[in-house]
Amino acid sequence: MTRRMKDKVSIITGSTSGLGAATAARFADEGARVVVSGRNEERGARVVDGIREAGGEAAFVRCDLDDEASIRSLVAETVERYGRLDNLIANAAATATGSGEKGKGILEMSNEILEDSIATNVRGLLWLFKYSLPALVDAARPESKQTSSIVAIGTSGTRNGAPGSPVYWATKAPVEVMVRSLAREFGGAGVRVNCVSSGLVETESEMKTMTDEFRKYVLGLNALPYFGQPEDIANACLYLSSDEARYVTGATLTVNGGASF
Repeated sequence: MTRRMKDKVSIITGSTSGLGAATAARFADEGARVVVSGRNEERGARVVDGIREAGGEAAFVRCDLDDEASIRSLVAETVERYGRLDNLIANAAATATGSGEKGKGILEMSNEILEDSIATNVRGLLWLFKYSLPALVDAARPESKQTSSIVAIGTSGTRNGAPGSPVYWATKAPVEVMVRSLAREFGGAGVRVNCVSSGLVETESEMKTMTDEFRKYVLGLNALPYFGQPEDIANACLYLSSDEARYVTGATLTVNGGASF
């Protein structure tokens, strides 16, 4: 164990399952004090229990990205509990799977799906950045090359022109633009801002909804003949959040098996 995140405090949104839960466990293994966050308290408690049983430090704070006050409280409770915030992994999103949009074209788009996706994937993400950045600035010491960081999870489907789920692709595409803008604005304060552009990863929710036809379609795009695992995204987030990436900001690290370059 290298303990690359020793004593760092990390918020990981959408970490009650899937990619987020794997990232929370990975960060805790490397010594981070992890704030697990999401809407489902029961699942969040299970993630926290698993981390603690493995010898890590974690706490659960409920947060809904559709609720500005909830986001503000997430950051405030983290700083109150641990005294600082070093890393934010912005993973939570209104997914095509969760909204029921997956596989549907624009002619089947509902206003409910549109509003929910904009509220979470665009407005909620901006709120998350807004309320996290003051604490991240406080934690950084740029004069001694000590940085804090944000890693936002994007999707490489926005580059492929993937069929179906147009609202999901449209509301995830702004992630990389936000990252570049914030990297430029807050770099002088020692806050690094990067993106992990994820390909299809074998999470439980994806496996439940993926048809054989879609599976073959995605594998046909991949340069590698298999899908990613949650740990693959967790490892990318770990690198970008660690001191090993202290000179990396405004970047998008594509982790998608070569589905796009």
